[in-house]
Amino acid sequence: MEESIETRIIQKERLEGLWSCLPEEVICTFYEYLNFRDVEAASQTCRSWYAAFINNSKIHNNVEFVIHRKHSQALAALSRYPSRCKRITIEDFGLDTTETEWEQVLDCWKLFSDHVNHLRFYKCKITERQIESFLCSCISLVSLTVDCCDCADSDTDSDYDLINLVSVTHLEIKGTKNEYTPYSTDKSLIKLTNFMTNLVHLSLVKCYLDSQMLPRPEYNIVRRIVEPKFATIVSISVDQNCISRDQLVCLLKVPDLRLTSLNLPTETGFVDGAVINAIATHQTEIVHLFINISYISTEHFDLLCRHLEKLVTFHFYGTLSDSCWLESLMYFKELRTLIIQNIDFHDFSNFPEPTILQRLLDKPRDIQLTHLDIDFGLSFHLISKTAVNNVKECLRFVASRLLKLTFLRLSNCPLDENLFRDITTNLINLVVLRVKSCNISGDALTGLKNIEIDASRPPLRHLKRLTQLDLCDNKVTDVSLESAFTFCSLKKLSLRDCFQITDCGLVNLAAQPESFKRSIEELNLSFCYKVTDLGLSKLLPELKRLRVLNLKGCPQVTSKTLETVKRYCPKLRYLCISWDIYMSDKHSLWDTLPLLKLASNFDHDYDY
Repeated sequence: MEESIETRIIQKERLEGLWSCLPEEVICTFYEYLNFRDVEAASQTCRSWYAAFINNSKIHNNVEFVIHRKHSQALAALSRYPSRCKRITIEDFGLDTTETEWEQVLDCWKLFSDHVNHLRFYKCKITERQIESFLCSCISLVSLTVDCCDCADSDTDSDYDLINLVSVTHLEIKGTKNEYTPYSTDKSLIKLTNFMTNLVHLSLVKCYLDSQMLPRPEYNIVRRIVEPKFATIVSISVDQNCISRDQLVCLLKVPDLRLTSLNLPTETGFVDGAVINAIATHQTEIVHLFINISYISTEHFDLLCRHLEKLVTFHFYGTLSDSCWLESLMYFKELRTLIIQNIDFHDFSNFPEPTILQRLLDKPRDIQLTHLDIDFGLSFHLISKTAVNNVKECLRFVASRLLKLTFLRLSNCPLDENLFRDITTNLINLVVLRVKSCNISGDALTGLKNIEIDASRPPLRHLKRLTQLDLCDNKVTDVSLESAFTFCSLKKLSLRDCFQITDCGLVNLAAQPESFKRSIEELNLSFCYKVTDLGLSKLLPELKRLRVLNLKGCPQVTSKTLETVKRYCPKLRYLCISWDIYMSDKHSLWDTLPLLKLASNFDHDYDY
């Protein structure tokens, strides 16, 4: 018995020695998956872990430390490492916080606030004086965000010196959906912006700053922006709640204002000819533009495109009366990213004759576009055959001329087998291909119906650089999975909402070449409701590098899949699965995969 105890002690010492001898890069990798409190606890285990914590500034520069009201003691922990506190979020502090609590918070805050570069207030109900008490000591502040906060007037005037806010270059204000609460927010913001003479980026969303219900309209941040001292701003993002059309036109005409990025309200009809004329005449240096072009005439759209020759990113929303957006591509000399959302299919019934496409094809200049995102919005099952054919002509133009595309996303487009083959054959530089709800069949993936194509050489074989493929909500079948990816080395594969896939399809994926199985890191099978534990038990052991697995909406998946995950997926970091299944075996899962995180949805984080 004594020998066994001594053996255990020796083994424990050896294990501790191994952990302390890990390279600093490995220790920092562990830190990236922990919150600040856990990082601090882990850094106290031994000298090597403490040294990795102190010496690696990347951990602190990239991590946002959240100071919640219920965990205000975290301030004391942060104050021990003042030079490491770069990004801070202050959350859920309210008006009912006592004076004693505020004094304790501010005493700790002053110990490290001069190192803070990015400060965010989130869901706070605090007074103007309390906000200024936080800001007055932030001498290195670069970015300030006020998110879903209600700032009330102070009983007394504050005597804080906010001259340090001259260093702030980014200001972002996000209001709430309730337009009746933030009455005094506008006044507080005006006082703060008086010191921000070097402001570069301004974002105002759902602030209701220009509401007619404001008791004191003289406090209007948009009106103050027009003043010459704010001519340093180059990026503005606003919505219809904080600015009127007339104010927007006035803002765009400020003589010294030279915008490079402009994000305008998405409300239909807000942007009219006057706004377009102001942009085309006074803001020709814009590089990134987001705009709703609904109800804009073809002449005004053409005017906009002709004058913004330096545009790199163009994101427009809404409908046009014809295909003039195709011709507009020829005006842009530097355009790299084009995003088109909610195009009405009915407008394509007036799509011009093929002569316009021929004229575009005959133009010698190459188009430099690398990112294209088109969302037609409506279901193509509800429109005329003529409109469908016109849309296909538009997409054939894309496949024949935009040969430098590396990112292509098509949503709600009528893609048949021939058109899909044209895209995969011509756009050989694609790295990311996302086709959502485009009615792609299994035959289109494999090319089985085309007698000129060998069944063993699917259309995707041309895309040698492809790393991300999204086939969400298409008619992908088990048979198509047998040969569709034979020549692919994908890192991300999404088969979300492909309800025809069964366990046989997963077995076919498991039989793919080793190059395919070794490269897959993220797999999305959400809402493939025919998938069961049996199919996953065949597929998961083959995916040695799998890091992300999404099984949301798979009712036939049980806790047996967790056993497969524990045994064959040592590199898995994110798992999306039914909460009941996860809770049934969470402790054993954590013991085997301590870095695994459960996510309820990957749609936002991983853009599936």
